[in-house]
Formats: sequence, structure tokens, C-alpha cells
Amino acid sequence: MWKAATEEQDMDFTNYGKEVQDLAEEMYRLRLGKDGAYMESCRKLAEIGKKENDSRLLGFAYYYLAESYLCLNDHHNLVLCLAESIVNQQKTSQWDLLIRSHNVMGVDAYNRGNTTVALDQYITALSYGEKYKFPYETALVNCNIGRLYMGFGEYSSAIRYLEKARDSFYDYRDDFFGRGNLANAYASLGRCSLFQNKLEEAVEYEGKIRGLGGEDEDGIDFFVSQGLFARICHQKGELQERDQYIRGMIKKLDEVKSFTGSHEELFDFLDFLLEIGKYEELREVFPRLEVMAEESGITHLKMELMRRQAEYYRAVQDRENYLEVCARLYEEGQILREENVGVLHWSTELRLNLEKARKKERKLLKEKRMLKERSEKDALTGLANRYKLNDFAEKVFEKAKDNREMLSVEIFDVDYFKQFNDTYGHQAGDQCLEQIGRILDRFMQEDEDVFCARYGGDEFIIIYYGKTDEEVLALAHRLRQEILDLKLRNQGSQVSEYVTVSQGIRNSIPAFQSRMWDFLYGADGALYNVKRKQKNGICLINRNEDNAEGVIV
Repeated sequence: MWKAATEEQDMDFTNYGKEVQDLAEEMYRLRLGKDGAYMESCRKLAEIGKKENDSRLLGFAYYYLAESYLCLNDHHNLVLCLAESIVNQQKTSQWDLLIRSHNVMGVDAYNRGNTTVALDQYITALSYGEKYKFPYETALVNCNIGRLYMGFGEYSSAIRYLEKARDSFYDYRDDFFGRGNLANAYASLGRCSLFQNKLEEAVEYEGKIRGLGGEDEDGIDFFVSQGLFARICHQKGELQERDQYIRGMIKKLDEVKSFTGSHEELFDFLDFLLEIGKYEELREVFPRLEVMAEESGITHLKMELMRRQAEYYRAVQDRENYLEVCARLYEEGQILREENVGVLHWSTELRLNLEKARKKERKLLKEKRMLKERSEKDALTGLANRYKLNDFAEKVFEKAKDNREMLSVEIFDVDYFKQFNDTYGHQAGDQCLEQIGRILDRFMQEDEDVFCARYGGDEFIIIYYGKTDEEVLALAHRLRQEILDLKLRNQGSQVSEYVTVSQGIRNSIPAFQSRMWDFLYGADGALYNVKRKQKNGICLINRNEDNAEGVIV
């Protein structure tokens, strides 16, 4: 199994209290052993997460608990922890941990012989890795897919995934786990080369592994590297060196605590011994591996060991034991079929639960978006309100000042709007403002440098970015004409039989010490001039002095 961690922490605990920070530090310190003390730290973090309703902490703690249960072959608790971790990781966008969670689900399914579910989980993990750009986690998944294809004997496909993983792990070669995973990728690629009869390539990978450092203390898996070295010696005819590697691997078996962590390498070792007829060595290692397989409680692993035993008994012509193993294989096969149905059921249930969580999350995001829109939009016209206007105005003002571009602010209101309401009623007044709002919305759709907002009552504001006086006046004239073209009768008006507007505009390049308020003040002054002298007019000024009344058109 590929080492999932790096020395870099995958969660920032800076803003947490001392208790959480101490537990996280202890957990990282003990993570290599994954013993009782390590798991207790994870459980305490999960308890705090539950108490504080902290989804980030829950997503983190439950993932590392699940990883530990994988090493302990505790499938029931593994499933429970993964279900909790994935839901919380999705809530808090912990994409790196979400990738690892699906990867662990894939590893567990593969260990249990369900390659369909395993591949499904790996592909899900890959989709998150590629979408959210987590190269290390993506490399872990690519390795596992590569190993999956190696088991099928599809070495070209395996190499494609393993090479992607190798390239990513190379960037982490100074990290303990990264270096180990890079070496393991080299070893798998070397095995693919041997199976394709490319001895020179395999020897190159051997050199790369040796260049990374010694086994174990540098995070390099002993059985992965030594198994490759033994096979290379055999291909080169260096039989004495080959046998030394074999004796070293048999001796190392006494130190192996769990079958699941190295079962692929151990089965490959048994296959190698069968290929070269090392039957005495097989008789020596089978008893130890039988105990480990039984302790794992994983039917698939027990069956894989039995298949090698059956081949061994057939090779040494021990018919009685051969038939006995075949009978046990049949019985275990029946159990495996039932287990695979359970794994498939669990995987399906988890997907359904995750989809429910996603739907709930999408609903909450939709409600949040609607609330945000309501807080930024005028309910009547659908235009931006004063809150959104203030936010946009400050940003575009700084942009114009930095880029030395023209900025124009127009304030306009409806002439004799009080009389309109008094004559036709407030509902008609609202309908009038709605129609003006639709015109302004169309202006914004047509030109990204135009921003419109309702200022309050019958007042509106338009901000034009990067436009000359002539361009601004052309748009202002068009607005006035389109409002006239609505032909909304206004008996109370003294300038037209229809609804009209008066428009005040300030247009210039913002000075270094000027503020957005200066432009609003100037546009308001220009509007005052129009209202005082000639309603249904347009006044554009370029500065705020009292005598800068501009031209009313």
C-alpha cells in the first residue's frame, strides 16, 4: 500500500486552542506507528470536533482514524469513519483529505478482491485531484491504479499511471514519505520492465532506487525494492546474489506485523519462488503467511495465499494437500461472493448518502446566494442597491485612478414623480420605476463598462468607466429617449405629457487626492442645475467648482 502522508501537515491548527494543537502535534509524531496512542489522539480530536460542531476537525480526525483501521483490517470501523470523514470534508472543501478518503476506500475494496468498487473509488479520487490540483494525493491514486493494472497483467496501462505518479513524487523526494513512494514507483516500473523483457530498463530503475538511500529508514518499502533486486539478479544469472536477497526477505518476514500493508509484494515474492522452483523456501514461509492471512480476516487475501499453496502442492506432486487446498478455495470463494455483495451494497449506500449531503449543500448554497442577492439588489427594480453600489463604486474609482482612465457618475431622477404618484397611484409609480430599471439593466448587458443602481426613491445612479464626454452624453441622450419612448403619461408634468428624467453627470480622470464622494457630489450638483433651470435636461461637468455648471442639453 502506498504511504499516504507527507511530512507537511494537511490541516492548519494555528487558530485552534492549545489542547487541539497539542493533540495534533502528538498525532503527527506518532503517525508512523498507528498504534493505540496514535488512535487515541485521533479519537480525542474527533470528540472535540463533535463537541464544537467543527466539520474541518471532524473531516481530519475521522480520515486518520479510518487509515488506522485499514492497517488493523477493521472493516466495520473503517467504513463508519470514512462515511463521517467524507461528509465533513465535502462541507469544508478539504479536497486533499477527500481524495485520500476515496483512495483508502479503493484500497480496502481491492484488499477484499472487489476490483470494480476499487477502480470506481480510485477514479472518483482522481477526478477530485485533477479538479482541485493536489498533485501528491493524485499521485497516490495513480500508483494504486497502476498496481491494479499490474495485477491484471496490463503492463502498458500500468506504466502510464505509474509514470504520472513517479513524476509527481519526484517533486517530494526530500520528504520521508515522498521519497519512499518515489522508490516504490520506481520498483513497480522496474517490475513492469522485467515482465516486458526489458532488463536494461529494470536495471536503470534499480539504480534510481539505490540512489535514493537505504531501505526502511528512508521510507522505502523493503519487500518492494528487494523483490525487484532479486528478480533482476535472476535475469542477469547472478544466482548467488539472488539467493542472498531471498534469504534476507524470508528473515524480514518475522518483523511483518500486518499482511495488508505488503500483501502485493509478498504474493509477488511467492510467485517468484514458484517460478524459480524454490520449494524449500516456500515450505518455510507458508506457515507464517497462513497465520498472517488468518489474522487479517480478509477472505480475498486468504484465497490469494491458497492459490499459491495449490500451485506449490501441484508442483511437488502432493495430490492430497492439493485437493484439500482446492476444496478450501471453493468454500472461501462462496464467502468472498457474499462479502463482495456487502462491499458493493456499502459502496452504493455511501454514494447515496453523499448525494443526499451534496443536495443539501447545493440547497444551502442556493439559499446563501439568494440571501446575498437580496442584500445587494433592489427588490423593486432588480438593480444593485446602495450597499452594492458603495462596494462597486470604491473599486472602480481606485481602478480608474490607478489606470488614469476617465470615470463618470450620473445621477438622474424622474421629473414630477410626486405628482405622478398622486395622479395614478403608488402602484403605477412602482411600475414606472420597474420599466426604467429594465432599460438600465439592458444598458449593463450591452456594455460591461456601465454599472447601474437604484439610489433611493425615484433616483438612479449610472457609473461609466473609461468613456469620453461625447460617449457619455450619447448614452445619456439614448437613456432619455428610451424613457420617453415608454410613453408613460404624466398629467402632473410641466415639461411633457409623458414621464421624463433630469440627468446630472460628472466625468473626469480621478485626481490623486480625490474621493468617490467628489464625483457623487459633482453629479448631484449637476442634477440640481438641471432641476433648477431645465428639467428633462442633461448637465455634464468635469469639476466641482460652484461656477462649473456645465452645459444643459
